[in-house]
Amino acid sequence: MEIGLIITALIAALAFCGVSVYCFCKANFCACTRAGECDNPVNHYWLGAIVCALVALLCCCSALHSENGTLLWMILMTSCFSGALLSAKHSAKKRCTKSITKQQAKPADALLTNEPN
Repeated sequence: MEIGLIITALIAALAFCGVSVYCFCKANFCACTRAGECDNPVNHYWLGAIVCALVALLCCCSALHSENGTLLWMILMTSCFSGALLSAKHSAKKRCTKSITKQQAKPADALLTNEPN
């Protein structure tokens, strides 16, 4: 019974870590792309990131006590942020390759004579 509760708390902690990282990334994206337009969503995303991180920390500490729970929370948050960073790099690389292939698809003469493709 206790093992089931510990596993449930750890799964909940992982889910809340993922939601926290998602909210953090959305807040940064919104702040970078629409600086003055989306003050309220940025505040909501930041609040969501902080609250979810605290709930994840609470789940980890309740499952494994304070010292081990805090270490596990740090590992979970680091792994979620690493996954988000790898995903962002992969999607940026994909976008870069798509834009290069689009540029190479245009004939060189069309650029010189202003003819439509």
